[in-house]
Amino acid sequence: MTTNQIILQINITGDANNVVNQLSKNIQNLSVTSNKTVNVMIEKFGKLSLFCNQAAQALGGFGKILQGMNEPAVAFDKSLMELSAITGVTGEGLSEIGNMAQDVAKKFGTDAAQGVESFKLLLSQLSPELGKTPEVMKKMGENIAILSKTMGGDTTAAAEVLTTAMNQFQVSMDDPIAAEKEMARMMNVMAAAAKEGSAELPQIQEALKQSGMAAKAAGVSFEEANAAIQVLDKAGRKGQEQSTIVEI
Repeated sequence: MTTNQIILQINITGDANNVVNQLSKNIQNLSVTSNKTVNVMIEKFGKLSLFCNQAAQALGGFGKILQGMNEPAVAFDKSLMELSAITGVTGEGLSEIGNMAQDVAKKFGTDAAQGVESFKLLLSQLSPELGKTPEVMKKMGENIAILSKTMGGDTTAAAEVLTTAMNQFQVSMDDPIAAEKEMARMMNVMAAAAKEGSAELPQIQEALKQSGMAAKAAGVSFEEANAAIQVLDKAGRKGQEQSTIVEI
């Protein structure tokens, strides 16, 4: 242990008792003053430490906020890159699709990254030629966004339902404007059927996969097919079991 010592050499003249008493008081005052100084320093250091800790927490929280704000942008960019890889759309065409997805998301309160996924499905499942008619694509994207409101806001799932319906009923893509109008009609039919009947949209999609093309070939209208799906669903014939729509 190291001991710090202070050695005082005192020359006393006059009344030794008075000098000793005065010296004792001065030493006591020095001790009190020193203790106060140390206490003040400790208090200030504690406040500084608390401030630094609070500042660190605030910066950490701000960092999490920035990260949270950045995640949708990352997902959006990723979806665009995937769309480009699958469809071959690049440059201005890709930027235009990104802008359309953001516009639809703002208008309907949906997710922009899922909006890009919807456009990817339109191009890959219906026709890559849709990329040449951006206004038609945007209207189709809006149809998807509207239908997604009945599917918990899942625009990707809504796009799958609509593209399945259009493919099974062999909607021609030669006239994109007419195809978009047919999509809007199908959207309204399926939304109404799901609202009034027991089969939800995923079940309608599955049933159309099984029997939609056959129904189309037999001259069954899309409205009639949806009515049959609801009848069969209520009777316990679910999704994959609905291969006999044309018999109803």
